[in-house]
Amino acid sequence: MTEFPIHTTSSAPAGSQDALAALERNVGFVPNLAATLAGSPVALQGFVAMQSALRGSALSALEREVVGLSVSRENASPYSMAAHSTFAAGAGAGEDVLEALRAGSELPDERLEALHAFALAVLRGRGHVDEDALAAFSAAGYSAESALEVITQIAYTTLANLAANVARTPVDAAFRPREWAPAGSVR
Repeated sequence: MTEFPIHTTSSAPAGSQDALAALERNVGFVPNLAATLAGSPVALQGFVAMQSALRGSALSALEREVVGLSVSRENASPYSMAAHSTFAAGAGAGEDVLEALRAGSELPDERLEALHAFALAVLRGRGHVDEDALAAFSAAGYSAESALEVITQIAYTTLANLAANVARTPVDAAFRPREWAPAGSVR
């Protein structure tokens, strides 16, 4: 069986150490997913670069987390659902919004629902989004720039989801209060 060690800044390959340190500065600790990605400097550097770029997005932190949760649920990623739920709560998501995102239900906020629906349309359609989906996204006040940033958030979150799912990354203590499991699975 392939092992995916959870690295520290000292055990990580030399090419990953600076990126881990940068992530620790950004987040406040090194999450298990980043520590796992550190086994490949290329994977970790790409992850951190996308995360850093997204911090400059026109999308708010909450909007980025809505996309992150939408994608993570679609990709059935328990690690990412716990992490994004924690970050969304920190970005101001109400429990009603979190519950809807975690359950795959319609969001109680119209603008966030338009964002959620657009993200799912992009993901499920592999980028082939019909005019109605684009029009609804635009009618909610989002721009072409926003659409491209949603796509970037989808790519970043998908990278995290796939890596966490393949490596079976354990949920960090900081994210455990928001643990999640796909419907029908046993925790």
